Amino acid sequence: MISSLHLIRRTLRRLGVDVRPATPNLRDFIEDRRIDLVLDVGANVGQFGTSLRNRGYRGKIVSFEPLASEFRRLATIAASDGNWEAHHFALGAASTETTINVSDNSVFSSIQTLNRAANEFDGRTAVRRTETIRMRTLDEIFPDVSGNVLLKIDTQGYEKQVLEGGRRMLPQLKGMLLELPIIRIYEGTWKFHEAAEFMASIGFVPAQIEPVSYHTKDKVSLVEVDCLFRPRDQQLD
Repeated sequence: MISSLHLIRRTLRRLGVDVRPATPNLRDFIEDRRIDLVLDVGANVGQFGTSLRNRGYRGKIVSFEPLASEFRRLATIAASDGNWEAHHFALGAASTETTINVSDNSVFSSIQTLNRAANEFDGRTAVRRTETIRMRTLDEIFPDVSGNVLLKIDTQGYEKQVLEGGRRMLPQLKGMLLELPIIRIYEGTWKFHEAAEFMASIGFVPAQIEPVSYHTKDKVSLVEVDCLFRPRDQQLD
């Protein structure tokens, strides 16, 4: 027997409309896992936190941004929220001071060095100055994790070092969202398959993958993706 839903879809296809089930997204993951704390590493001026609020997330956000001017803007937004903290330092593999390269567009700013592919991808990656920043580790700040926590890391090629500084706390997380390269624009960064292998080694597997950017010279080829990881489930994997 043909269901009424099938008949509706078939009729719409005849009219040139293809109706497909909605694809699960980050909001769905947050709701399904009952996330009540999001750690926003590499917050810039709060774009990710703002997008979460626009998607309906009302839990706590804790953001980390090392650049001085960007942090000031982030702190203003967080202060007006009521359930959003902002911290002025980077996260990495050790507690120290280091230097960050500040790009024309600050979202590309990184502790890592840009390679030759960067300018072909986006001219705004060009470094205009450097800044000395503080760095701490996830394990130092969060020796114990309570609640249902999602960790987001967007640190322009420095994601692995952030993870290395959280070896003790990472197994307690419900999910991790990492920006990962298909085409590397920073020196010394991992490739996508290397990142997936590392995450598997600490017990996490991909749950969702979303495009971030495409190459300006090949508009159908990805440069970066957001990969959402979940803990490995013995019943599924």
